[in-house]
Amino acid sequence: MKAKKKEPESKGLIKTMRSLDKHMEMLASHYQPRRYLWMGFIRGIVYGLGIIVSIAIVLPFLLAILSMIDWIPYVGDIVAEIIARMESAQRPF
Repeated sequence: MKAKKKEPESKGLIKTMRSLDKHMEMLASHYQPRRYLWMGFIRGIVYGLGIIVSIAIVLPFLLAILSMIDWIPYVGDIVAEIIARMESAQRPF
């Protein structure tokens, strides 16, 4: 009786393995190294630009908020120094 129960399980396993093999062949036929390298390159450029833009947007707001907190001695001094350096960098020589 136990042997009869194992036969359907092994048939199901064989069917699953064949299905997996078909899927793997399909994936292998669609694999294009140049396309993946190109997409990875584009993804890296977009990621880098996203970081730069987010820093350019978030940092001024953060500094503006921190500049309003002059009543905290240590933070106020640091923010004042950062703002002074940014203003001096924007002035033409």
